[in-house]
Amino acid sequence: MKRQTYTINQIGDLFELRSVTTDHLITIKEDHPKYEYVQGNIGRVININEKGRFNSSEDRHNYYGTKAPAQQQTPKAPIKINLTKLDDIFIDDSLFVPLKTNSAADAFLSTDGGFLPGTNVMAAGAPGIGKTTVLLELLSRLQANGKKVLFISAEMNQIDMARYLKRFPHWGQIPIMFLGDYSDDCPKSAIEEVLNQGWEVVLTDSYTEVNDTVKESCSLTRGKTEKWFLDIMDQHNKAGNSLKLHTTFVTILQLSKGGVFVGSNKLKHMATAMMHLDWDGNENSGRRFMEFSKNRTGQVNKKLYFDFSDGVQFDEARYARDLFNDELLQEERKTLEGESAAFDKLFGFSQDGIPAELKTAVEL
Repeated sequence: MKRQTYTINQIGDLFELRSVTTDHLITIKEDHPKYEYVQGNIGRVININEKGRFNSSEDRHNYYGTKAPAQQQTPKAPIKINLTKLDDIFIDDSLFVPLKTNSAADAFLSTDGGFLPGTNVMAAGAPGIGKTTVLLELLSRLQANGKKVLFISAEMNQIDMARYLKRFPHWGQIPIMFLGDYSDDCPKSAIEEVLNQGWEVVLTDSYTEVNDTVKESCSLTRGKTEKWFLDIMDQHNKAGNSLKLHTTFVTILQLSKGGVFVGSNKLKHMATAMMHLDWDGNENSGRRFMEFSKNRTGQVNKKLYFDFSDGVQFDEARYARDLFNDELLQEERKTLEGESAAFDKLFGFSQDGIPAELKTAVEL
C-alpha cells in the first residue's frame, strides 16, 4: 500500500485512525507501540508509508473540517505553581565528589579536580581535531579509576572501533552501545533501557547522529526528539536510574561549515560546560588544545594542550605554567591597585581622582 493519511479520533482510552481517502480504520489501544506517539499528535494527521512507518504533519487540507480535535477538547486546568526554597532541597553528598581521571585534565575540568556528578559537558570542534579520541581516553582513565562508564556511538561501528583498539588497547573494556545495531527498530527504548542500568559518565558521539537516528527510526519530529534527549539527560543527572547514580553526560557536537554547533539554544542553556577543541596554528600542523567558553564548575579560556604522539598525552607542564602565570598577574594587579590607593591617600585624591580640597570646594 502507498502512503496513506489518517485523522486521529479519540474514543475513551483508545484512538481511531481514519483514512482521509478510503474507509480504512486503524484502532490504537494502550498496548500498541505507537499509542504514546498518536496521543502526542492529536490535532495533526498521521501519515503511514508502505513499510508501516508513522510520521505526522499539520492538517493543511482541513481534513478535520473546522477545529482540530486538540482545539475541541476541554480547557486545560490552571497550572499549579510549586516554589522551592534551597534550604528544603535534599543534596546528595556524592554530588560534590569529583570523578577523577588522574591526569592534567582534572584541574582543567573543574576547580574540584575532575568531572562533577550530574553535570553536562558539550564538546565541539572541527572534524579531525580528535574529539572522540581524547574524550574516549578520558573515559578510559575514569574506568581505570573505578568509575562506571558507557560510550554510545552513533557514528562508528564495530570495525571502526577495532581500528581504534589497535592504537589504544587499554580501551578494550569500555562498554559500547552501537546505535546502528538498533536502527531497524526504535532505538529510543534501547537507549532508555541501557541508561537505566546506571552509569557515572556517559560519552555520546554525536548529539546530531543520535537525534537523527531516533527521529527517523521512531517517526518523531525533530522538536520531540530533542525534548526526549534533554529530558533523559535531566532524569539521569538527578539519579533517575536503577543504581541511583547522578550521571554526567559528555556529548560530542557537530559543527556546521561556519563553525556553529548543530543544535538549539536549549542544549546550550542546559550545558554545565561548553568545551571547544581547536588548532593553535594551521589545521593539521598546529598544536591541538581544549578550552572552555562556559564552565559552571571551573575556569574558562584556559587551554589544555594535547597530542597523539604516544597515545593521548596532555601537556601538564604548560598548563601548570599558564595557571602559575595567571596567579602572578593577579598578585601584580592587586599590588598595583594597593599602591594606587596609597598614592591617592598620600596626595589627597579621592576615589574618582579629584583632589579632596578641590572636591570639597566644588561641593560647597
